[in-house]
Amino acid sequence: MVGETLPLGARRPLQPQLLLVYGTALGVGLHIALLHLFLWRNVAGALYIFASSAFYGTFTLALWQWVLPRFSGYSLSRRLVLQTLSAVAVFAAVSVLAVEGRALLLGGASILRPYQGGDLTFTVSRDAIRHAPLVFALIPIIPAVVLCVVGFNQHWWRLFVLQGRQEELRELAVSAQLAALRAQVNPHFLFNSLNSIAQLITSDPAQAEACVERLGEIYRYLLHRAHADFVPLADELSVAEAYLEIERARFGDALSVEARVDARARALLLPSLILQPLVENAVKHGISPKLGGGRVTIEASVDAANHLRLAVSDTGVGVRDASAIFERGVGLRNVRDRLLRLYGDEYSPRVESRPGGGTTVMLRIPIVQGSA
Repeated sequence: MVGETLPLGARRPLQPQLLLVYGTALGVGLHIALLHLFLWRNVAGALYIFASSAFYGTFTLALWQWVLPRFSGYSLSRRLVLQTLSAVAVFAAVSVLAVEGRALLLGGASILRPYQGGDLTFTVSRDAIRHAPLVFALIPIIPAVVLCVVGFNQHWWRLFVLQGRQEELRELAVSAQLAALRAQVNPHFLFNSLNSIAQLITSDPAQAEACVERLGEIYRYLLHRAHADFVPLADELSVAEAYLEIERARFGDALSVEARVDARARALLLPSLILQPLVENAVKHGISPKLGGGRVTIEASVDAANHLRLAVSDTGVGVRDASAIFERGVGLRNVRDRLLRLYGDEYSPRVESRPGGGTTVMLRIPIVQGSA
């Protein structure tokens, strides 16, 4: 697999890299320098070790900036091999220079001029041995703190920020999808309502006028709630009832409506325009094709798991394949897609239906915190 290609002339901001590279290098150098000081009591040697860590950091930065990116176009395995070989070559040269620089400045053994003297004997004092465990426990604290704080702020924290931005972008994308789906309901609802009213104009003009007024009330509500993602169930019931009044004007006694709603469920919040498409589907695809009409039943309750359970049933013609219900129109498919995006697959609507036996669509909605 070919990795992401970085143009050779590309330059990244240096400040975060400077802090990360030099913070890490100086933290490691401080650790080694303190150990050297404790073991050898050589201040100059300890200072040289600490200073040379910046030397290593500088070459690390140079590798990151100009050398390692040159292999970004290769496959992962080949890229790692080439980057490792380059780093080994560079740091081998740096190590030789560091050792020879110490020999030149402070004296002592050199790679180019090996030690020619005799054996040396070192004496470790009793106090040094007695305090060694405490010293070795304390020495790593400061370097570890430096590495921890610098590494977190220059690497780990940046990952947190990026993850947060990614989550915000995901939520914005979901919000945009939900807004598009919600907007899709309105023209579909308007078309079906006007179609029902049109059938009354010649047969019952007064009833058609009353239905137009009801439709106007519905759309005033929709405009008022245009930006509300969640609304009380009581509001959804009002919209569904207004729609059913329009349909009852057309069907007459052939359409009856029953509502069984727990009082405590009325104040609970649910996604806006979720109930009306269920009622519309029951009338249009269940009752309308059936000779003699039928009944639509709306049920709402709160279950033991603190979910709002909503069901719309009809005594209409029913279907053989319940899953096909979601593909035959905008309304139910819209409800399903919105619930999936809001809550996940486990909250997909359930459908029970049989030919001639009617259809029931059931929703399970988590109760939004803050609902009464």
